[in-house]
Amino acid sequence: MSQLTQYLPKKAYERLQANKEAVLIDVRTEAENKFVGRPLDCIFVPWVDEPDWEPHPDDFIAAIKRFIGSEALSTEIILICRSGFRSDDAGRCLIDNNFTNVSHIVSGFEGDLDENDQRGNVNGWRHDSMPWNQC
Repeated sequence: MSQLTQYLPKKAYERLQANKEAVLIDVRTEAENKFVGRPLDCIFVPWVDEPDWEPHPDDFIAAIKRFIGSEALSTEIILICRSGFRSDDAGRCLIDNNFTNVSHIVSGFEGDLDENDQRGNVNGWRHDSMPWNQC
């Protein structure tokens, strides 16, 4: 069985540059995506979202297969969430469902909490100056 690989943002970005077939999937909520920002050139497929805040693995997998197509099970997929927890859960779900090349960004988009319980000051995609925007 495949393993879920863990990357820091810079390494994930390097993988995306090295493999043009690789896909970055943002699994955060619609509100996070809209109000906090998002990595450039990512696909947005929430792991949990309104109204029930529960994962729906079958819907999640189906959405990824729709976006990626027939090669989804073998495509290099890198997942990102706020801080690495949801992307870990989503990645394990993909591996359990026969996806073979899945990783996630352990510090996520906003990173770990600092001493004041704030994100974005310690690590993460934005902190590490990887490309992102806010619409």
